[in-house]
Amino acid sequence: MVASGESIYLFGMQDRGSEALMASAGRRGWVLVQEVIGHEPQDTGAASYEDLSAQGFGVIVLLENGHRGAGTLPYSVLYDDFAARCAGFVRRSPGCHIWVIGNHPNAAEARPGYRSPQEEIITPHLYARCYKRCREAIRSQPDHRDDLVLLAAVVPFCADTTYPGNRRGDWVRYQQDVMLLLGPGNYDGVAIHAYTHGCDPALIVSEQKMEPPFSDRYAEFRAYQDSMAVIPPRVPVFITDARPLPDEASATMGWPDGETSGEWVQAAYNEIDRWNQQYPERQVRSLILYRWNGPEEEAEQWSIRRHPAVIEDFRRALAHDYRWRLPARPEYRALFLTQNTPVKMVAGETIYVPTRLRNEGSRTWLCGGSNPFCLASRWYDEDNREVLVPVAYHNHLPRDVAAGEEVELLARVMSPATPGRYRLRWEMVHEGVTWFGRQGDAGQTVVVEVLPAPLPRKPPIEEIMDTLAQHPTRRYARRTREAIRSLVIHHSVVPPSVDARQIAQYHVEQRGWPGIGYHFFITPEGHIQQTQPLEVISYHAGEVGNQEGVGICLSGNFNEQPPPEPQLNAAAQLLAWLLSTLHLPPEAIRGHCDYRNTQCPGLTWKTVWRAPLLEAVERILDSVRPIEPTSKVLYHYLLFWQTENQWAVEEWRAAERYVGQFRVTMGFSVDDAMYAEYVTIVGNSDRIPGEVEARLRAAGCKVERIPGETPLQIKAVLDEMAVRRQRFLTLE
Repeated sequence: MVASGESIYLFGMQDRGSEALMASAGRRGWVLVQEVIGHEPQDTGAASYEDLSAQGFGVIVLLENGHRGAGTLPYSVLYDDFAARCAGFVRRSPGCHIWVIGNHPNAAEARPGYRSPQEEIITPHLYARCYKRCREAIRSQPDHRDDLVLLAAVVPFCADTTYPGNRRGDWVRYQQDVMLLLGPGNYDGVAIHAYTHGCDPALIVSEQKMEPPFSDRYAEFRAYQDSMAVIPPRVPVFITDARPLPDEASATMGWPDGETSGEWVQAAYNEIDRWNQQYPERQVRSLILYRWNGPEEEAEQWSIRRHPAVIEDFRRALAHDYRWRLPARPEYRALFLTQNTPVKMVAGETIYVPTRLRNEGSRTWLCGGSNPFCLASRWYDEDNREVLVPVAYHNHLPRDVAAGEEVELLARVMSPATPGRYRLRWEMVHEGVTWFGRQGDAGQTVVVEVLPAPLPRKPPIEEIMDTLAQHPTRRYARRTREAIRSLVIHHSVVPPSVDARQIAQYHVEQRGWPGIGYHFFITPEGHIQQTQPLEVISYHAGEVGNQEGVGICLSGNFNEQPPPEPQLNAAAQLLAWLLSTLHLPPEAIRGHCDYRNTQCPGLTWKTVWRAPLLEAVERILDSVRPIEPTSKVLYHYLLFWQTENQWAVEEWRAAERYVGQFRVTMGFSVDDAMYAEYVTIVGNSDRIPGEVEARLRAAGCKVERIPGETPLQIKAVLDEMAVRRQRFLTLE
């Protein structure tokens, strides 16, 4: 079953008038209506299509600003007005839920100001900008949230529009660039056109290619296949204009005259039906003939109602049960709706990437059990060789996700340790069963430049927090990282054979603590394990030490002998990295005995190994060249808040229009933001305190905060900045 206003059949006609033909054959197909609506938001003009949808016909409405110099889209400064006009027209026009934004944007004559000094080329960037605003405006209207807003059809065989990256004016590349600019899930479908040069039905299946420089493009009807090759699978596609173009060689000037039926129309529908049967995941949903009742000046050429032979050809085509079918859902498919991986990362760093996915497969994604579904990532170098990283995160889903449902999560990823240019492929995985890519899923690939680490490199750390004993009811308190003032060294006292898991079990079962008391545990071999998040206020150094300290336990008893060299080296690397990450001075390194009357971390601490350890830390810090103000690797960073269990979902959504207007890096890491020349803080001072602003300014960043106590207030400010094309409120 299809929704009201849609048809299961391929058949269709531009303009009202052919409904009786289709209805009498039992094939209630599509009717396309072209509407010139202008761009005045206060215009209340509208139309009703309920007479068509109520009879079971599919309805597609083409929305244009104007013709003949007015432009299929208006000038780009009027895109907001055009979007508002589209929204008003849609709201007042019942019976339709499929809309096309503009027509032939790659053709010169579709430009505003055509053949005048004010002519404006509609580049893919401009079309994508206009489409995005129109789609948002239309889908914000009551009862139109799920409408299909289609990308305009380009003119095949038309090389009018050239731009960097498309110097030959390739119409297929134009269409592809629009889709790439918008991104998957941000357009609802694509309109395409299919033409021949003349009325010979053999041209429908012609394999002839064009002359250079377009020798890779079909010259006749099968040019539609060039477009289908770049449109992703499962995206709705509609042929909204099919006709034989005038052909001087055969002296044809439109639809053929005469009473004798031809076979052009039958051949066209047969060709699209053949395509649909061969490619079930790339269905064409309509083939709409141009046109039933054209304007008077072109009526003899194009008005099918005046061409009995074409009507008979159409009637014979209607005898066939040509219909499109939704492909069966594959088991494993994911569509990335939003995924903001930064284009630059620092070597060896771990970041969180807000991601929104839709389950396009038939299986429910289970978040738990022995075979959960996770979001993972893989790195590849420029030779397409996989590059392994110390920690390859498999990010668990926050809940089960049924087929067709969407889910949001923060996905962790660690960058390679070696600087360079890489491809990062995000991909879902059914743990213990299969990677989605092995089942034909496209995943999401991003090109990332990995920069040299300007801070001491994070040493290899095994996260074992989830494997350690936890008290069934008690929980440690939490703190912000800004509250950390010291790094506290401990020794375990017990033999090295007693590992972190056994110590955690002792702390929980014998002492009744919520969990292990240390944040890190270092083995004699130099293996570092993280046992608690830094934000946890665990029990390890008395009241003050617990509140402000990070507990680092070296396995063993050092009352008589110092730690072995591998253990000391690992401790120095961890301490140097933590000092840099937490922005602490070397004096922050303390022994347990500095907080309490205890021998910990051993009698040899002060006399034998404290000084060498601190010297090793200083050497590591000295080896790192500080970042100069001129070496900022990011231009502009939008900083959002994040806690252990929550993140700025509403503020993130509030910034969508602003981000659509400006090229900006988005994230949650103060450390990442320090690499930006400009930082815009999105969140009130309760979420992102003033100390963060001070740290950023001390790092040479130019910082401003978006005013507003609520996401709604923040959205109003950011939307206004986007409308005014004002990147900053106060910064220069």
